[in-house]
Amino acid sequence: MKNILIPTTLQSDTINAIKAAIKSSNAEQCQLILMLITDIPDTYSSSNLLRNINQDLSTTQENVLQMCREIILESNNCSLKIHHQYGISSPLFRNLMEHFAIELTILTPSFKSSKKKINMYCVQIISNSKCPILHLNTNFEEEPFSQALYIKNSDSVLQVEDLQTYVDALFSLKIVSQTKIDDRQKANEIEHFLTDTISKNNINILIETRKPKKLKLLKKEKTALNETLGLPVLSLYEEIY
Repeated sequence: MKNILIPTTLQSDTINAIKAAIKSSNAEQCQLILMLITDIPDTYSSSNLLRNINQDLSTTQENVLQMCREIILESNNCSLKIHHQYGISSPLFRNLMEHFAIELTILTPSFKSSKKKINMYCVQIISNSKCPILHLNTNFEEEPFSQALYIKNSDSVLQVEDLQTYVDALFSLKIVSQTKIDDRQKANEIEHFLTDTISKNNINILIETRKPKKLKLLKKEKTALNETLGLPVLSLYEEIY
């Protein structure tokens, strides 16, 4: 069984994440885990703790959740689990991944842009994990991922042939082009070239590799080049080989 984790604040793009997860399951049995994260209140009172952690969903969130359930019912091969996570840390997240046997994490734009500190911290923890991450874009389209562009970092040692073998276990897509990016290059110097490559090869997903970074709660990340290109991104841990 293929298990997929979707951290969420139950905004409308969670529905896109559910649809993308179902497509990635390739009709195999799959469990999708929607993870709602809540801070643990700083209190010694048991009653106050319970009042703070039991927060009701808004009407909009309830509607999104209901829509997700309906889509899952129509899939025939996927099931849905709602997981409420109180507090988060790297060890907790590793245990969570092992407990649910997660093979893919999907991050939505709304979750990554959340201003809640615990969600911001969770995104950094996920980025440091070894699990593949699918970053969805705002203008998500339901067409299956088929043609990929591999954006290779200048210090990466992973070859496209090895990468293709690993990707085959996640999605039915083909890496049709690759480019190597030097960290010293300016995004605006190569964006036109990449946009042209994407158009000519009908590319609908980007692939990148990542390495662990030091966790900094209030660190503001620079806008990644792949985000400016408006395509979903499959991010793979560099040491997969």
